[in-house]
Amino acid sequence: MDNTLPSFIDYFRQLVTEHVELQTFVHGAAGRIIAGTRSGFTYPVLWLETPSMGLTDKDGTTPFGQRASAFVVLHNTEGDSYADQDKKWASTEALALEVLSRLRHDKKTRRHTFDLNGGQLEAVATMTVDNEIGWRYEFSLGDYVSLKYDATRWEGKTV
Repeated sequence: MDNTLPSFIDYFRQLVTEHVELQTFVHGAAGRIIAGTRSGFTYPVLWLETPSMGLTDKDGTTPFGQRASAFVVLHNTEGDSYADQDKKWASTEALALEVLSRLRHDKKTRRHTFDLNGGQLEAVATMTVDNEIGWRYEFSLGDYVSLKYDATRWEGKTV
């Protein structure tokens, strides 16, 4: 994966495509997923929050970008059924752990840097018509960044 925003998003979109149980991928800020729940998703959903990127000079030669984000695995529930909620808490936790296992696997194949580093898998419950519950995990993935000065992008400018 190159370290561009489209590649970052596509990586997670591909995870959903390849997983046997995850059904829908969505990315963006909280407002987007809240709007989406009213239009209907096929559950379970993997929601990727829009990342930020920290940049460092790695060994003085090539810039390194560390994208910080979070993913949320959500499932809809029968709002008044504790048995259904318990089942969905368990299944979404298992799915979140499977996503983490894939991130670790891809780290070993040198697709990106990734460390668990004591991250918290947090329970979430949305206040939407779909009665969604699931798990959220904050993480960062790193890779080198193409950061090359191109003089042609600056020519002709007057100050």
